[in-house]
Amino acid sequence: MSEFKRSASDTRRVQIIDVSGLFYKFAFGGATALSSTIMVNGVPTVVDTTLPAYTIKTIHRWAKGGFNPTVVCFDGRGSTRSRKAYFAMKNGTSNGEPIGYKGARESQDSRFYDGINLTMNLLTQGGVCCLKADGYEADDLIKAAVDRAKIQYPDLPIDVVTGDVDLVPLVDDQVSVFLSSRKLTWAESKDIEKRHYVQLTPQNYQDYIEGLTNFKNLNVPYNTVLLAKLLRGDKSDDIKGYPKFTPTKFNNLIYSLTEDGYDLSDICRYDSPTATICYRGTGEPIPQDLIDVTPREQKMIKFGEPPCLTKLCSILSNYLEEDVINHIRFMYNGINLNGAFTGLPDDFNRRPANLTVDIKGYISSVLQGAVSVVQINLPIL
Repeated sequence: MSEFKRSASDTRRVQIIDVSGLFYKFAFGGATALSSTIMVNGVPTVVDTTLPAYTIKTIHRWAKGGFNPTVVCFDGRGSTRSRKAYFAMKNGTSNGEPIGYKGARESQDSRFYDGINLTMNLLTQGGVCCLKADGYEADDLIKAAVDRAKIQYPDLPIDVVTGDVDLVPLVDDQVSVFLSSRKLTWAESKDIEKRHYVQLTPQNYQDYIEGLTNFKNLNVPYNTVLLAKLLRGDKSDDIKGYPKFTPTKFNNLIYSLTEDGYDLSDICRYDSPTATICYRGTGEPIPQDLIDVTPREQKMIKFGEPPCLTKLCSILSNYLEEDVINHIRFMYNGINLNGAFTGLPDDFNRRPANLTVDIKGYISSVLQGAVSVVQINLPIL
C-alpha cells in the first residue's frame, strides 16, 4: 500500500480515461444521432458527429474544462494480436486464428471507427493528451499512464474511468477506479461524481465487487480480483480458468491466506517485468560496469518475470499443486497490463510502453476551437 497524502491546496484530480466504453455507450446505447455539414474541397459534406460530440463533452466535464490533468487512452491497431498469439501457445488455433482472448468479440462497421478516429483527431487538435500505439490495448496504456501519473503527480488523486473490471486491480490509496454502472452513481463526494459510475477505493472494493455477477459466490477482499481471474478465468475475455477451480476452492484459498497473515492487498497486482540489458545475439547479461561503454547496436533488453508474480507463486506454492502454479504463471504473463510477452515469434513480441509525455490539462478555448469545425459546442462549466 502507498503512503499517498492528498494535497489540501491543490484540488485537481488526474483523469485517465478508457474511452472505449464511452464509444460503445454512445454508439449502441440509444443516444440520439448527431451530424453536421461542413465544406470539404468546396463541397458540402454531412459528417456523423455522434461519437465525437457525446464523448468529447463527457471528457470535458470530467476534466473540469481542462483544469484536471487528463489523458485519454485508445486501443491501437492490432492491439489484441500479441495476446491472442500468447494464449494460442496453450489453447491452439481454429481456422488459422488463435483460440482465446476476446475471440468472441465482433468487429464494428466503418462508421464506428470513423467516429473514433474523428474523436481522437479533434481531442489532439484541442490540446488533450491522447495515447494510442500499434500493438497496445487501451488497458496497457492506462497502466503506463498510472505509473507516469504517480511520478508526475505524487500528491494528487488519480481517477481511472472505465467499464472494464480488468482495471480494478489498479485501485490503491492514490488510485480510484470509476467503474461504469447501469443503475448506480456513487463517489466519495458529490463534486467528483460521474453519472452511472461507481468510485472504487480500498474501502468499498469488496462490497461492490462481490455484488457483480462475475464474482457471484466468491469471497473477493481487496485486492483479489486479479487472483480470481487467474484461477477462475473470465468469460468476457474468453479466458479459461484452471479446470474445476470452484468458488468453494477459491474461497478456501482466500481464507487460508488470510488466516496465515498474508497481506492480500499487495499479493496479486499488475507489475512491470524485470529488464536486463544483454548482449545482442548471445542474450548474456552485460556486466554493470560495461553497459555504458558497450555500443548500442550490440545491446538488447531481455524481459523476465515481474517481481509480483515471483512473490505470488512462491506464496501460493504452499497451498496449490505445481500444475496450478504453472497455470497462474502462464495466465499472469498474458493478462498482466503493459507487460512483455516472452516465447513468441519476434513479430508478436513487444516491450512495455514507456510514456515520456506529460499528463496535463488543456485550454478550454483551444478545444472549443478545434471542435467548432464540426459544430460541437462544449458545455459551460
